[in-house]
Amino acid sequence: MRHIPLLNHTPDAAWTAKATALVTQLKAAPDAAARNEIIDKNSAVWGELKQWLLELSHQKCWFSEAKDCFNHWDVEHYRPKKSAKDADGTEHDGYWWLAFDWQNFRICGNAGNRKKGTFFPLRPGCTRAVALGDVRQEDPQLLDPIDEDDPGLLSFNLEGHAIPAPHITDGWEKARAEFSVDRYNLNFSPLMGKRKTVWAECWNRIQEYLKDLAIYHADKTNGIARDRYKRALKRVRELMRDEQELSAVARACVLSSGDPRVTSLLQST
Repeated sequence: MRHIPLLNHTPDAAWTAKATALVTQLKAAPDAAARNEIIDKNSAVWGELKQWLLELSHQKCWFSEAKDCFNHWDVEHYRPKKSAKDADGTEHDGYWWLAFDWQNFRICGNAGNRKKGTFFPLRPGCTRAVALGDVRQEDPQLLDPIDEDDPGLLSFNLEGHAIPAPHITDGWEKARAEFSVDRYNLNFSPLMGKRKTVWAECWNRIQEYLKDLAIYHADKTNGIARDRYKRALKRVRELMRDEQELSAVARACVLSSGDPRVTSLLQST
């Protein structure tokens, strides 16, 4: 997962006007059945933003960073539209007033979206927003890629598993990461296989860099070794670039090296 700067962008005015009109209809609807009918009849509206949303993530799923092994893309509602489940399955009213709110949209591969379903638990004791309520009072258990702090709670290992980041000491943060791995289906088998490949490639490039760097440091006249270590370094940076598939896996691999000469790359990518 990488941070997606959704809130730094705005859909075009025509789409926004259409969505605003639908929210007005929802507010005027007499009951939940009428609201659900409006939502169902206009389900194509959020799909109209799919390509715009995909451009914000370089055509990647916002949760898995996959491009093709997480199935076709859905425009997913972070806060569910019709009903919202706690971790134990207890159901609450959904966030119907956010059904056409683009700030509630995320791009998610179908393999993750199907498993997430309508689950949206909050921190125990937290107040859940009700009709037209302010969601800022909520502390969701599911990680959110548009929150700059959330992607850092996830990490990966050489076996391709998504795991809580090693630096986490807070129990709630760990619970958020673990629940998100499960509900977003982030250990989907094909996805894990791709992560293993990216990790192995990154690790090999790191070892090439360190080997040729050592040769150059032993003999500063060895221009070939200098060229080789710089090319290896460039290849490591390429894997970590935001537009690369599973770039967060490469970043986790770099961090796992524990070598300051390698981890310093995180500051420049």
